[in-house]
Amino acid sequence: MTEHDNTNKGAAFTPWSDQQFILQGDLDCDGVAMKVALILRERKDGSELIEVFQKVGVLFPNDNTATGAPDYTGPLFDNKRLAGWKKQKDNKPYITFDVSDKTMGAPDKTKAEMPHGNGDQAEENNSDNWK
Repeated sequence: MTEHDNTNKGAAFTPWSDQQFILQGDLDCDGVAMKVALILRERKDGSELIEVFQKVGVLFPNDNTATGAPDYTGPLFDNKRLAGWKKQKDNKPYITFDVSDKTMGAPDKTKAEMPHGNGDQAEENNSDNWK
């Protein structure tokens, strides 16, 4: 049996019932500023823990409506692009991801500094602007 290669691939699913987004903010580690999100979880023994996630990229709706084009695209770290396709299985939404090298060409409309972002980003790039 051959192994499936998941290099530069990924997926995101509905959060587990015990995952609760509780806080977001800024963190400085050795002079490197980063954006973080805190997720409250319950351990098997019933005690709580908080997972700390670091912002590594952003996704924006894709203007390209060609067949097979991703639903979302955006920068990932300083030199990568992330593409996402909305899917559904058993009435449960999820997104699959492909990672590629950032290509030269048209300016990146996101202008987001990766991997950590900064406070000077254009308002359209602020991940707090969810509707």
